Amino acid sequence: MVHYASADAETISSAVSYACLAPSVHNIQPWSWRLRRGELSLYVDRRRSIPIEDPSGRQLFISCGAALHHLRVALEHNLLEPIVATLPDHTDPDLLASITFRGRAEPIGSSAALFSTLERRRTDRRPFDPPRAGALTGLAVNAREFEASMTVIVRRYGAMLDKASRIAAQEHRSDTAYWNELEAWTTPDGAESGVPLGALPDALSSHEDVSARAFPSGHLKIQRGARDNAALVLLSTASDTPKDWLNAGQALSSVLLHATASHLATCPLTHLTEVEASREIVRDVACRSGETFQNPQIMIRIGLSSHSADTASGQVQLGATEPVVSGRRTVEEVLTVVP
Repeated sequence: MVHYASADAETISSAVSYACLAPSVHNIQPWSWRLRRGELSLYVDRRRSIPIEDPSGRQLFISCGAALHHLRVALEHNLLEPIVATLPDHTDPDLLASITFRGRAEPIGSSAALFSTLERRRTDRRPFDPPRAGALTGLAVNAREFEASMTVIVRRYGAMLDKASRIAAQEHRSDTAYWNELEAWTTPDGAESGVPLGALPDALSSHEDVSARAFPSGHLKIQRGARDNAALVLLSTASDTPKDWLNAGQALSSVLLHATASHLATCPLTHLTEVEASREIVRDVACRSGETFQNPQIMIRIGLSSHSADTASGQVQLGATEPVVSGRRTVEEVLTVVP
């Protein structure tokens, strides 16, 4: 039974605060919200862009899409059904979504059960143990809900991904502007945005993870020689438009939250698809792995945390540290309420 009702500003503000826990490229949090006369609008904040790394704004839209899905989960927990219109105004390309609300008498589907994962999900750059057999099967369904496809990359194509990673790294190796941009979003622990140093491996920590982006040295200690046995999954879309990017972000959030609910560790990877030459290799690998969509958007490492005593091995990695939790801007900074 559906009950039509207006949502009060306090409830919407709370939902936006949970939406802002979403992952974003380098934790730049490129979103802005406006609540006016019962309608919530999501805008991309281009002042928080990374133009060297992401000249098209694709990663901005994916990040905002993740926040939009987080919002859905928070609203549904509060028995509000979000009615979402994406890219509703062709004259305003920065307006990504308009959301109105309907009250309900009971929770909506499985999304309501994801609410507890909003605060538990983390981007973990440490190596993982492999996921349990069959653990990834259901995640593909969560991506398809948002017109995206999730493919598990077949391990025998790892050498091709190694090449893609090297190409991406070579593209940026001598690009001073790129490194300046990356360092600008590498921030001290406790900062409200950016990737905290306590979430990045230090220079002495090394592990076999060729898929990882090269960041400035951080403070996170990882057992030397630790091997990453994470599964790699790829989210792809049928076309490559702003709407596809927004949908890819919603699919990303859905996959991450469902993985968290299944006690899996996750780490989104963006650099393999930001350089066209490496993206083409990823496209080829995805096709060989069974993917039919031709536009790879974002890779995700998924596995079991190997840093706690309740892992499959039961072993604790001595000398390792816990990553620092990335900061977030306050809801007052990102939400404007218009009387």
